[in-house]
Amino acid sequence: MTIKYSCHKLQLDVKRYQRWVRLQRKTGRYGGGRPGPKKAPHRVRPEEKEDIIKIAKDETYSDLSHRQLAVVASETGQVEASASSFYRVMKKEQLMEKRHRKPKTPQKKPEVKPQGSNEIWSWDLTYIPLGPLSVYLFAIIDVFSRKIVGWHLSFNATVDSMKIAWDNALSNEGLLDVIGAPKMPLALSDHGVQMAKKSAKQFFKDLGVKQLFARYQTPKDNAWIESWFRILKFDWLRYKDYVSFDQLKTIIGQFIIVYNTQRYHGAIGYVTPEQKHSGQAEHILKSRSERKRLARLHRLNVNREPVSQIEWKKAA
Repeated sequence: MTIKYSCHKLQLDVKRYQRWVRLQRKTGRYGGGRPGPKKAPHRVRPEEKEDIIKIAKDETYSDLSHRQLAVVASETGQVEASASSFYRVMKKEQLMEKRHRKPKTPQKKPEVKPQGSNEIWSWDLTYIPLGPLSVYLFAIIDVFSRKIVGWHLSFNATVDSMKIAWDNALSNEGLLDVIGAPKMPLALSDHGVQMAKKSAKQFFKDLGVKQLFARYQTPKDNAWIESWFRILKFDWLRYKDYVSFDQLKTIIGQFIIVYNTQRYHGAIGYVTPEQKHSGQAEHILKSRSERKRLARLHRLNVNREPVSQIEWKKAA
């Protein structure tokens, strides 16, 4: 069996086999080493290694990773080397283990304990599919009463659309153009573009509305409006048919009326948000409790009455 035939069966190039044989005769092995020359021609020069070590030891950059250091060194003109070169040099000098990051300031949970209506309004936006497109719903809910005080449906998720929703809410609650400068509610939201943009902050500042932000990546801090969006989508819209923007807007408007005035909300004692918002809830809950008490007394009186002899005979 010839070498050429064997290489053909193994699908191995004959010249590669010959290179392996020459390498084995010269070094005693067939391979296993790193390819290429022992010293790369583009390796980092000694003076560049010194610069890398110098910047790595600088306290100014002690909280930066080797990748960030490579960028800083390049931007400041100190040394031009790749992040992997920084890593190799710093690891050899045992500088990787000493890297430390500045501790992050812990996020503070927003204080949300309203004692009455129109003290804290939770708001956000969500998208709703409409054929091949998506439309955006801005909604504002009163944390105390769970009432939807304002909303706006738009094709765009812009600050201008947000402003319309807030104008509607303030107008609905009679907080616009009121003599005597009424106390404005706090605006609770996440850190979305429409909430934290400069134009949005200026809008709230002009209204005299203070902003309250939830912690980053913590939806439960703004759970009131998030929960309402879920109710809207899964308890209402999924069972409705709509093909146009106007139809969807009408359906949402109908749901908000039902939600505010007819739906008994478990978080507020099973009264409607409108009853809670208007201050009727306390009287309603007291009346409900009194009716239960009277019904219980009535059952006790009936059940404790002595059974007559006639009824005993009937039972026998």
